[in-house]
Amino acid sequence: MNVTSVEKITNEKWLNLFRATYEHKGHKGGWVFASRREKPGPGEHIDAVVIVPVLHEEGKPPKLVMLKEFRVPVGGYSLAFPAGLLEKGEGIEEAVRREMHEETGLEVTRFRKISPPIYSSAGMTDETAALVFIDVAGKPDTANLEASEDIEVLLLDMAEVSRLCDSPGMAVDAKAWATLYMFQVMGRLD
Repeated sequence: MNVTSVEKITNEKWLNLFRATYEHKGHKGGWVFASRREKPGPGEHIDAVVIVPVLHEEGKPPKLVMLKEFRVPVGGYSLAFPAGLLEKGEGIEEAVRREMHEETGLEVTRFRKISPPIYSSAGMTDETAALVFIDVAGKPDTANLEASEDIEVLLLDMAEVSRLCDSPGMAVDAKAWATLYMFQVMGRLD
């Protein structure tokens, strides 16, 4: 496969569309995709963080922290993990702490695992994210949400994780569902 050209076709602040042309085994084709970058393409660049927080409270079983958030493209609420774009010059851990404070009011107590760059939907965008597993403490608080955010913080025990995993009734982010299933199969949150 050989990409022969890439042209920017929109000019927005957070996300743009690009038209690429390619050749493969004598076939010429085109592809339209979204990118958060000025110049799209592969690399080690990370655009965003997706955070998998587990709340630990003394004397209580751990709880998985998720968000019920209104998403315009979905036309309603969906379940997902806290997430956000990295700001210019910001590192992954700094972005995780900022997003957790803004979206949940919870404090990061431990970083467990940070993934390499993963693609959110490789057929549609070159956006990469770091999937970050953390421990958190505190009481949920949404006082620091941006005006455009409509978020409810959910604290899920293992029974609720299993129920969500097996319920077809709620829109769930793909990364979130896969992680819910992983916890369900493991049978524990810690």
